[in-house]
Amino acid sequence: MMIRRDYVSNSSGTLVFLFWVFTLFAVSGEVISKEKSVGSAVRVIGEVSVTSIDGETKKLKVQQEIFSGDRFVTGKGSWLTVNFYDLTRIVLRPETEFYIASFPITMDAGDIDLSVVRGGVRITSGTISSKSHGKFTLATPSGKLHAGRAEWVVRVCDGQRCDNEYNKIKQCKKYLKPMIKNSEIVSVYQGQVSIDHCVGSSVVEQGSSIILNTQNHRCDVVDQVPCFVLFDGKMGKDKIRTFLKKLTLDEASEEQLGEDQLKEGGRPESRKSRPNTRTRRTTPSIDRPRRNRR
Repeated sequence: MMIRRDYVSNSSGTLVFLFWVFTLFAVSGEVISKEKSVGSAVRVIGEVSVTSIDGETKKLKVQQEIFSGDRFVTGKGSWLTVNFYDLTRIVLRPETEFYIASFPITMDAGDIDLSVVRGGVRITSGTISSKSHGKFTLATPSGKLHAGRAEWVVRVCDGQRCDNEYNKIKQCKKYLKPMIKNSEIVSVYQGQVSIDHCVGSSVVEQGSSIILNTQNHRCDVVDQVPCFVLFDGKMGKDKIRTFLKKLTLDEASEEQLGEDQLKEGGRPESRKSRPNTRTRRTTPSIDRPRRNRR
């Protein structure tokens, strides 16, 4: 039997062509997968795990790439900070479960859809959300939140979790304490956040909070940021001090302190008076001015 040379030549050319096509698709597939990265973990403290969209769970490391579909779980005493390419930033506090349902790989590829299952998260929404409130959605166990360009905090206070934490922070004891048992707290430092599962008010303005009762979905507006929320994400002392000044002091406690001073023969301090030794001892370290180190 005779085999035509032109047939053999054509077959070899076809195989070479298919090989290069296959190689091209393989390389392009790797490039596409790399382009799907939407951010990176810039700060990891303690035990933080990430579960990818294919179900693989592993320990998260600093500078590791973040993808749409990732689910994060922080352990006790653990923190996670993720920076996204559009300047969105999330800080997860300990014992938090957080899910990136959808994050567009380009600025015009879609909307941001995130979810906090439990725990707490501090969010600085970025460029994509600045286009409209509908571009950024954060789902909570009770409903959904929408934000433009803003800096805000969401805490899921199931049971006594937030109450116990509140009582541990010394700086919070002299400020008014909202009812935070079985509730969700939405506090806004800058910008504005809308909430679609409240009976009544639906917008959280800058410097205020909404305390959502998870049982009856009643929302109470608080013209302050609860003290313990300020400590989410290890905020800088200067920033905490600024927000602490905006909180409402418990007038009853303040009056009682003044009465105690009068009974002891002292007098209420004026702004110009120098604090005595006792006052300096009881002043939280966070409110003390920093000393210049040489």
